[in-house]
Amino acid sequence: MNMRFIACAVAGVFGLAPLACANTGVQLYGTIDLGVTHFSGLAPSAGGAPGQTASTTGLSSGAQSASRIGISGSEDLGDGLMALFRAETGFCASGGQLGAGTAGFAGRATAGDSAYCSGTGFMGRQDYVGLAGGFGTFLAGRLMNLAYLNEKAADPFAMGMTGNYNNINTELSGAALETNQTVAYVSPAFHGFDTTLGYAFNVLPNDYIVPATHQQQNAVKTWVAGVNYRSGGAFAAVDFQLLDDFVAQPGGNGMQTGALKMFQVSGGYDFGVLKLSALYGHTRMDYFSGDDSSWLLGATIPAGRGDILASLDESRFGLGDPAAPSARQYAIGYTYSMSKRTNLYASYAHVSNDAGSTRAVGDATDGFTGVSGQDSTGMAVGIRHDF
Repeated sequence: MNMRFIACAVAGVFGLAPLACANTGVQLYGTIDLGVTHFSGLAPSAGGAPGQTASTTGLSSGAQSASRIGISGSEDLGDGLMALFRAETGFCASGGQLGAGTAGFAGRATAGDSAYCSGTGFMGRQDYVGLAGGFGTFLAGRLMNLAYLNEKAADPFAMGMTGNYNNINTELSGAALETNQTVAYVSPAFHGFDTTLGYAFNVLPNDYIVPATHQQQNAVKTWVAGVNYRSGGAFAAVDFQLLDDFVAQPGGNGMQTGALKMFQVSGGYDFGVLKLSALYGHTRMDYFSGDDSSWLLGATIPAGRGDILASLDESRFGLGDPAAPSARQYAIGYTYSMSKRTNLYASYAHVSNDAGSTRAVGDATDGFTGVSGQDSTGMAVGIRHDF
């Protein structure tokens, strides 16, 4: 059995750097991404008149994808077994997060830790150890969220640049891009299908908070299940997440006892001259009427040494809101490959908000809050290098 092939297959499932599975042993890898960005239609940082918006321009530390550095490795244990590990941290290649302290800054760092631009702090992105073999793969640690990985596969912008689907997406509104204290199993591929099962004992880093009632909050536990299919140019995915003890009952004692349930289906086909993709997500929550939903349509067109990217997205925010306001985004971009590891990129996106919706254009590292009923735009031009 080719154990290096297994390690690389697992790396593909969890969206890991392909350079990290070139050989067994320990590998140093990373990404440095810097882009000049401009965002408008943002909520002013110090209040402002109703309907007033602000803008910001700067050098983003990861417009296409967050800058990071990590070490990964594998060891052939014999008898068809392989040990795997990874430790990864974000870092601010520009010296600081673009939006921190500026208009409408919301951030992409899971816990708002702008010192590292992504993740929750030092070595706060992906950290795990696991075993792989003919039975599949078991991993334990801080892992990428399955819903996010499927969104990344369907989004032509791969959840980056200003066309980032996460600008208006509802499905990860309460879940981290990476989940803490997680154990996961990935089955071997069978006729193009594989299954992922996961459980997180305590998803977020700040779940155990003692509220004013002096009662200990419940840890937010998560159950994850998904099926992926890939064969030739076709790909498809279905995933379901249940975040238990996530929401408190209105008018109750403040204890989180309700669940958030998220369902998502995505897929696409690469025709060679054109790649099309689509995604639909749906969210419900205990104690609240209504639901959230979102969809995406995407296209990738090879053009010379690069790709033209285009997407159209819409989200409806109906959880607990009878008005169910919506936000719509259209985006276009281009990536140009200078080599296998270096590319240039440019993108433009526009978000339109209904009254009651406050979404804004951001990028892979910088997120912002918009203004109810006001449009937001964003553009980025930059360079990314993988090592």
